[in-house]
Amino acid sequence: MKTSVKAALISAFVCPGGGHFYLKKTLVGNLFLLSSLVSLSVLLWHAYQRAQVISEQILRGEIPLELNAIYSAVTQAPMGNEALYVNLATAGFILTWVLAALDAYRLGKRIDDQ
Repeated sequence: MKTSVKAALISAFVCPGGGHFYLKKTLVGNLFLLSSLVSLSVLLWHAYQRAQVISEQILRGEIPLELNAIYSAVTQAPMGNEALYVNLATAGFILTWVLAALDAYRLGKRIDDQ
């Protein structure tokens, strides 16, 4: 298997930047890995905050302890700035992952051509 394909598959299926580490391009790999981890951290922080709010509403009796009521609270779309941050973090995470795979292929292709 060609180096370019291996690097792209590692970045696409293992982690963003993984293909760069395979190609010994650690600085670029660290940048892709760090940016994806920051985006993922924002998403996880949002999920945690949302779970805290819903659990407090259940404890106060605002949301009944029924599966349908809890499900509707969990699946309710975020509003305002919260929605903006979630959308930006999601787009950043996906974009970082795709760019890492494409860039790993590009760098691997250079090595294959030499």
